[in-house]
Amino acid sequence: MTSRRVRALLRLSVLFQARCFKNFQYGRRAYKARRFKVMTKIRFICFYILIVSLIPATTGIAADEGAHAAEFLSHGVGARALGMGGAFVAIADDATATYWNPAGLTKVKKHSFTAMYSDTFSTGDGSWLSRGLVTYNFFNYVYQIEDIGSLGLSWIRLGIDDIPRTTFIDINNNGILGDFQDKNGNGIKEDGEPYIDKPEVAEYFSNTDNALLISYARQVHPIVSVGGNLKLLNQSIFENSGNGFGIDIGVIAEPYKGLRVGAMLLDATGTQIRWDTADRPTFTRTRRFRVGTAYHFTVPRLGKGAIGADIETDQADLEAGGGGGGLVPRIGAEYWLFNIVALRGGWNGHGLSAGAGLRLRVNEMSFFINYAFNTHTLGGSQRISVSGEF
Repeated sequence: MTSRRVRALLRLSVLFQARCFKNFQYGRRAYKARRFKVMTKIRFICFYILIVSLIPATTGIAADEGAHAAEFLSHGVGARALGMGGAFVAIADDATATYWNPAGLTKVKKHSFTAMYSDTFSTGDGSWLSRGLVTYNFFNYVYQIEDIGSLGLSWIRLGIDDIPRTTFIDINNNGILGDFQDKNGNGIKEDGEPYIDKPEVAEYFSNTDNALLISYARQVHPIVSVGGNLKLLNQSIFENSGNGFGIDIGVIAEPYKGLRVGAMLLDATGTQIRWDTADRPTFTRTRRFRVGTAYHFTVPRLGKGAIGADIETDQADLEAGGGGGGLVPRIGAEYWLFNIVALRGGWNGHGLSAGAGLRLRVNEMSFFINYAFNTHTLGGSQRISVSGEF
C-alpha cells in the first residue's frame, strides 16, 4: 500500500471518528434533554401522589347534618372577577387569587391588596348601594418574599344584621309568655285568637359567616406555579356558633405566551364545621374541582384583553327543586381600553354578569376601582371593589 493511500485512509478514519464523536455529543445532549423532561414529569407525578395521599379517605363521607355547609365560600370575591362571571381560575393575576387560585399569587406585584363591598339580593329598600338583604365583604393583602414565595392573608364576611328577636310582656303576670285568648279551648293559637301578652323586640342580633384564608404560592418551574390555602371558618347565629378549617390546592401553567391553564381542588380534606349546640352536629363541605383556561391578547395602540372559561364540579344547587351536583360552566371576558378603562361581561353559571373598571396611576403605584353586577333568581347583586399594587 502506497503512502498516499495510507494518508487517505488515515484522513477518512479521523473524519469518521470526528463525526462519531459529534453524533455522540449530540446524543448526549438529546439524552440529557429527554432525561430532564422525564424527571420533570416524574416530579409532578410524585407531587400529585403526595397531595392525594394527604386527603383522607373519610372525606368521601357525606355531612353528618345538612348538605350546604359554609356555602358563603361559593359567592366569589372581587368585582373584577365577578364581572367576568367568575371565570378566573386560570387568570388569577391579582390579589383575589387567594380565593380563585392561590397559584396565581406568583404573578402579583410585591405589595397588593383588595377590598370589596357587596350588596346581595336586592330588596328595593334603602339607597342605591344598600338595597340588599345580605352584606358580603372581602379584604386581603399579598406580599412577595424573594426566594421564598408569595404570602397572602384574606378575610371574607357574609352577614345579615339587625335581625329582631321578639318576646312578650307578661300582661296578666301569670309567668307564662305568649298567652292568647283560647276561644275554642284546644290550646292551639288559631286565627281570630289575639295575644293577651304584648309582643316586643327584646334585642337585635346578626347571622354571620367569617373565613380567614392564609395563602402561599411558589413558582416551581418556569411555566408552572403552585399554591394553597389554609381556611379558618366561623359561623354564628344568635347564641350559637360553629368553627372549622379546610385546605385548597391550586396550580397554574403557562405553556405558551398568553395561554394559561389553571386548576384548583377546593376543600381538599373536606372542610368540617362543628357547632356548639346541644347535639354538637358537624357539617362537612365536600371537595370540589375547578379547572379552566384563559388567553390574553393585545391590540396595538388600543389596549389588551383576556378571555377565560371555567368548569366547576359538584357545585351545590340551591335553587328550588335542584338535585345538586353536576357541572357549572363559567365564561367571561375583559378588555382594557388604553389600559385605563375596562369593560367586562360573562356568564356565572346562574345568570349574566357585567362590570367595569378604572385604573389610576400614582408614581409607581396603581389603583383600581371595579364594579360588577350579577343577576340571580333571588335578585340582583352589586359588587364594588378597590385594589392596589406597588
